[in-house]
Amino acid sequence: MQRLRVVMNDSHWRYWLVALLIGLCLPIILELCHTPSAMVDLWYMIVLNSLTSFAFGNLIKSNKLPWYLLFVFPLAFLVGAWIILPHYSYYFAIIYLCIEFLSYNLTRE
Repeated sequence: MQRLRVVMNDSHWRYWLVALLIGLCLPIILELCHTPSAMVDLWYMIVLNSLTSFAFGNLIKSNKLPWYLLFVFPLAFLVGAWIILPHYSYYFAIIYLCIEFLSYNLTRE
């Protein structure tokens, strides 16, 4: 039990969980709900994910988490986009990574 508690605290599981849910599961859920592609492009890829990546960059820097966690959300989105979304959505992963790096570097410790 003690080992599980250490793993839960050290691995920052909340960040991993939210990043995987938004990046990987949400595109699949939107496709299963037959959401129009214009709504997916506008609200999901532009608004929600941009705000999420900005928040993740701030949280990683302010909580002094390891820098490599910046890659979790864009890679999770890339996997979700590869499974379900059109090919042009791959470029959004690069945009999300840039937004995370920008907010990470602009956040004061």
